[in-house]
Amino acid sequence: MTSQIPKPPDRRGERYMKVPETAGGAGESFNRVQTAQRDSLKLVEHIEGSTKLIVPAASLAVDPPPTSPVFFNPAAALNRDISVCLTAATGGSSFCDSMAGVGARGVRIANEVNRIDCVVLVDFNGKALRIARKAAALNRVMRKCEFAQSETSSYLYSRFGRDRRFDFVDVDPFGTPVGQLQGAVRATTDGGILSVTATDTAVLCGVYPKVARRRYGATPLNNGFNHETAIRLLAGVVARAAASLDTGARPVAAHSTMHYVRLFFSVSVGATKGDSMLNSLGHVAWCPSCGHVAAAPESRISCERCGKKARSTGPIWIGPLVDEDLLQGARRVADRLNLPKASATLAALSGLDGFPPWSYSIDDACSTLGIATVPETEVYRSLEERGYSAMRTPFEKTGLKTNAAYAEVLRAVTESQSLPEGLLDRPHVERQRIGG
Repeated sequence: MTSQIPKPPDRRGERYMKVPETAGGAGESFNRVQTAQRDSLKLVEHIEGSTKLIVPAASLAVDPPPTSPVFFNPAAALNRDISVCLTAATGGSSFCDSMAGVGARGVRIANEVNRIDCVVLVDFNGKALRIARKAAALNRVMRKCEFAQSETSSYLYSRFGRDRRFDFVDVDPFGTPVGQLQGAVRATTDGGILSVTATDTAVLCGVYPKVARRRYGATPLNNGFNHETAIRLLAGVVARAAASLDTGARPVAAHSTMHYVRLFFSVSVGATKGDSMLNSLGHVAWCPSCGHVAAAPESRISCERCGKKARSTGPIWIGPLVDEDLLQGARRVADRLNLPKASATLAALSGLDGFPPWSYSIDDACSTLGIATVPETEVYRSLEERGYSAMRTPFEKTGLKTNAAYAEVLRAVTESQSLPEGLLDRPHVERQRIGG
């Protein structure tokens, strides 16, 4: 069994969303697309959180939703829920939605976060901004909202050196956010929060390593913990971009959901702050043969345990990813606003930084041993009985984070299933080669 991502069609820069099968097959799907095209300018009210949004009817009928003439993604509701919670849990009064579209995030912030008194919604698409204006008026928050028809980077750079920066800046593009990072850092006030989304997950997760090296200046991994690596790779890129501007960017929350990875950073102006963040960059080496994983300041070409060829990712962020106090505050907001999915996503991050910057796939461990999958709870119990800590990884579909070595994880797996005597006495259990 393998946790690798199969190589999809080359749609670099697009949002990764699966088009579901329908009972009517291709004919029904075609009819739905035709209807969506006819209704592309038909607008409807759509409630998200406690906010009434105005969105294209087609965006609620087709997955993925059409991008023209305006774009709204209902599947990103959790993304926006978490933004509301973290914004409400943090000090500050101004918010810049730098890629506002129809205003789903910006209008929700204005409507659902009381302490925010100014939200600037930026988009190059004039049609989208007109819809955002209507939504702001519908929710009676026009007094809080300003609208700027501009290209994102141009607008963000225009904030640099002026009195008016923002306590919160959000960057949520199609594909990579790299082109907007420096402008976003400059537009964020000292002590403010910068949130960044990347939707080119196939690149960040190692399906296209050459693209990742070109685009992000780092090497990814396509293995059982590739989504955490993707998050840490993006965190490292943001930290480096901020440091180049004599600024520190410290991760305070992160999540990997559906087709995107998303991080929140606390921004601190100062060259020493930038330098200190760079100290949290490093590499992680993974051995496909024996499963051993280790962090190192530099890339490694051989496994320190079995001596065979290792694969390294980096430079990536190997430091803390969460601020526990902020998480607890955001969870309280989620509970108060009745946003259970946001609360659960935030709760899953608690305790994350007590473990190394990777996880282990129990499915892969069972595959290594040639046995059927065992219950995760039994593996946790076995590890804890031997004095190790463990938690479910919040970034992968399955797997655990632990302070135990991979050999101990294998031993814990065996205690949940009868194995041939002496199997674990071999120097190492030869891992099935993944991807050649």
